[in-house]
Amino acid sequence: MPPVEEYLSNEDLVSKYLPQFGYQIHLASGDVEKHIKDEQSIRQFLKAIYGGRTPSGEVAFDPNKGLLVEKLPHIGDSKLLNGKILDHYVQEYSRHGVHGPLNWYRTRKVNWEHDRALLTKKTIEVPVLFIQATEDSVLKPEMSKGMEHFIPNLTRGEVKASHWALTQTPDKVNAIIVSWLDKQGLGTRSSL
Repeated sequence: MPPVEEYLSNEDLVSKYLPQFGYQIHLASGDVEKHIKDEQSIRQFLKAIYGGRTPSGEVAFDPNKGLLVEKLPHIGDSKLLNGKILDHYVQEYSRHGVHGPLNWYRTRKVNWEHDRALLTKKTIEVPVLFIQATEDSVLKPEMSKGMEHFIPNLTRGEVKASHWALTQTPDKVNAIIVSWLDKQGLGTRSSL
């Protein structure tokens, strides 16, 4: 989305344009930190946002609503984040909690203020690679229509994946990046 003149709060963005960003309101609210504060709850939180389900197949994370806290104790393993990698994430998040990472969802106004400096700049002229996850229920493919108008030197790639494309299809994502870097003359190996 290009910079806009008028500020749009998360609430306005969700109610008027992007209901699938509703989770951002919940993650910014401070409510999540009240429930996610020890290793076990962090583990369940991560399993939930990475697609874990209850025994009856229910999710505990809904893009339109956010974290469904009451379902967290019942969430099983995620196919995307598990084992030693999940253990590592749990250990790292346990060091300082989830407040810091969730601050990203509290920066909408600061980001808008920063982006206003770009209002007079109509296009991005540097080469840009955009990789679309075709099954992303939040950053839906139709959201990227018209990017070429603002980014004339845009290269598109796509992977059949959800919001977690780098976790789901790392080899495919990396192959697209390597190919793009090669075409930009940046992918050659050093002779040192």
